[in-house]
Amino acid sequence: MKHIILMVDDDTLILNTLKKRFENWDTQVYAADTPEQAKKILKDVTPEIIILDLLLTKDDGSTGVLDYLRTEPRLQNIPVLVLTNLDKPELKQMLLSQGVKEYLIKGSMTLDDLYNKVISYLEPKN
Repeated sequence: MKHIILMVDDDTLILNTLKKRFENWDTQVYAADTPEQAKKILKDVTPEIIILDLLLTKDDGSTGVLDYLRTEPRLQNIPVLVLTNLDKPELKQMLLSQGVKEYLIKGSMTLDDLYNKVISYLEPKN
């Protein structure tokens, strides 16, 4: 059985690089570059973890995706890692208090660091 990851980011370089990296591990990676795409995926898929950019071209990731997760009981306990360029302590504190597991600044970590962080949240599959 494969691990299921949903990545929501409008940066195609990040999406493609991480998708390739995770495919080397036992994962099924779904990628969305808008909240609308993410919601369509979430109607049919229950990921083990979501990597979410806050600033998306078409919409705000927090209202577009986080609010949707809160309305669906099946999705409420999925760990969400926010990956953003916004280094705002007050926003970080607010999101963490609302259940986001991690608030990660894109420029402060490598893709390897992010990969390792995501892997640490996935349960071993038999």
